[in-house]
Amino acid sequence: MTIRRCIFLLLIVLTVVAVPLQIAIQPTMVNSLAACIVLVSSLVTLLYLFWGNALVTHPLSSFAVLGFCFSSQLGALLVQTGAWTAISSSLYDPLYTFGTLALYQTVALLTHVAYRFFSRNKPGDTQLLRGFLGWTGLYLRPSAGTLWIMGCIGLFTFSFAHLQNVVGKIAMGFSFLAWAPFLIPFFLREVGDSYCNARLSRTLLIAYLIVACLLGLALNTRAVMFQGVATIGLLYLLAGMRSHALVTWRAIAKIVTLALVLVAISIPASYLATAMVVARQWRGKVSAYEMVQTTLFVLTKPNLIAASRAQAASNARFGAYDEHYIDNPLLNRLVGTKYQDNSFHFGKSLTTEDARERLREMSIKFAWAGLPTPVLQRLGIPVDKDDIAFSMGDYMAYLSRGLPLGGHKIGSMFAQGIVLFGPLFPFVYALMCLAIFFMFDLLSTRNAAGVASVGALGMLQIWNFTMMGISYESLHTAFFIITRFFGQTILLYVLVFAVARMIADRRPVATGVSSLPTLQRG
Repeated sequence: MTIRRCIFLLLIVLTVVAVPLQIAIQPTMVNSLAACIVLVSSLVTLLYLFWGNALVTHPLSSFAVLGFCFSSQLGALLVQTGAWTAISSSLYDPLYTFGTLALYQTVALLTHVAYRFFSRNKPGDTQLLRGFLGWTGLYLRPSAGTLWIMGCIGLFTFSFAHLQNVVGKIAMGFSFLAWAPFLIPFFLREVGDSYCNARLSRTLLIAYLIVACLLGLALNTRAVMFQGVATIGLLYLLAGMRSHALVTWRAIAKIVTLALVLVAISIPASYLATAMVVARQWRGKVSAYEMVQTTLFVLTKPNLIAASRAQAASNARFGAYDEHYIDNPLLNRLVGTKYQDNSFHFGKSLTTEDARERLREMSIKFAWAGLPTPVLQRLGIPVDKDDIAFSMGDYMAYLSRGLPLGGHKIGSMFAQGIVLFGPLFPFVYALMCLAIFFMFDLLSTRNAAGVASVGALGMLQIWNFTMMGISYESLHTAFFIITRFFGQTILLYVLVFAVARMIADRRPVATGVSSLPTLQRG
């Protein structure tokens, strides 16, 4: 059996088995139908990716489709079943939520089929845009030294990304580079020992991870601590889903060992994540050193962690607003079903023309706010960014229930789009998906045989592509990605890569891009 077949077979079996277990957990009509909706939607997605060659020819856009399925539906089914909790638990309207998500999953799949059909190019064709991106060095494989320099720049700028000013916004733009060194094990496996000193690189990566964890504790942010590891994990999953190499007993032993290690550290990691939530009330009020001390102190107090989790459960039952769905705070980052459900619940109450008009006006303001303030002033657009320092999730909850603004609640572009466009939104969403698929796949190149290879920037962005690729918290966020942020990210990467390359490599960098299929070796 090949690695590709083994992974998909495992996912399909887990998906199918989870449904009768859900019926046993809570044998109600609502929970059973919700599980069946997720089953059908997830199987269609998995079989589409397994039977076709979408992951081979269009890996990043295909993985974004899979990511939407997991973060909104399949993840909820598998995680809640593993926790022996009903998939409908804590949701306002499970059937509407999963049914709507399944509908837009279908729209995304059909759009991806059409996109792949019309994006086929003849072997050897050189497209103007790809040629220009190749000239900038976007598709070159960075050396280990280059990745270290880029990572240090990213880690340094991450220290300022939390600031609510221009410096913070600029720093946030560079922060994705913090995970660049985590690509070294991948390139080392791909290229071999000629790429870098393997033992030294692994030692330095452990030290780098420790520094990143300390920075995460000091800033009270979990992203810098876990996203680098998650990025590598997703890359190997994508590589495995494309690999036709045979599964060996040695590989199985490694996977089982890794799974046991992950299970062993998942409990302390979840306690650490909860401790950071508890310590968050002191963020910005104490020094970085004191913030680390406070978090570690909370970590040694099981009663504080238990009280925090009990409070979250209480809010879920009695509060006016809650985001509690997955008990494990780390896994909760992977599954966004509850955020979608909240927004659908608020959106369904916005039935008057006045509410829709107010949401439309605010959506336009948010769209304008994506422009730099000097540009807004030059154009004479009366939008003050300080007046809209809240999220679209905040505003929909405010319109629906009168909840206060400023909590930065996570919203849903689907709930917002349904209110604004009604039955036309599936078509609007299909157009958005076309643009997003095209942009994502610009970060990979195809050889004469049609096999795509992913560049380093695509690897660094795979977490964002997977978890939020075609499912953003608002329409204006998707608009910003398409019109500004994607191009901005490419520009920042190219500039930093050029500088880091001049510092680290006095000799020319080897041409070519990192090729996911080469992970089939060994």
